[in-house]
Amino acid sequence: MTPPPAPTRLTAAVATRGGRLGLVRGGAAQEFTVTLRNGNSADYRHLLVTFQMEMLVGEPGDRPDDGPGFLLERLDQASGTWRPAELRVANDVKPLSLFTGGRPLARDAVRVERYRLRATAGGPTGSTPLVVSFVDTDADREATPHVLLGHSTA
Repeated sequence: MTPPPAPTRLTAAVATRGGRLGLVRGGAAQEFTVTLRNGNSADYRHLLVTFQMEMLVGEPGDRPDDGPGFLLERLDQASGTWRPAELRVANDVKPLSLFTGGRPLARDAVRVERYRLRATAGGPTGSTPLVVSFVDTDADREATPHVLLGHSTA
């Protein structure tokens, strides 16, 4: 008799060329991937990938754009087009109960999502990590610990 597999849980990884994002204001976007590997212990009906970074202060004399100074997009694999994705720029934490939406992820499934981040021409400069979180919106909890992606904008 074969014993059942050992319980495994959801894991997540974020990867980009060079291991971090090095943006230039008004320059090209840089791509990164988010890989979700579900274990054999739970199905997710609504698993949401969220993004947040702390506010950066611009250079003296900058004329800031309206908005956060960054544009995050997700590749819609069905159409092959980039679509806006939500990036929260704030110095506090959003309560998990306020998140909604997400996509299903079955047991033993793997999902890879492609994103790109661009710094706008009038956005701030500096360095702060991009925090990537994984929220089970049905349970109002993080499904797995968040991942930090190093980031700087010049």
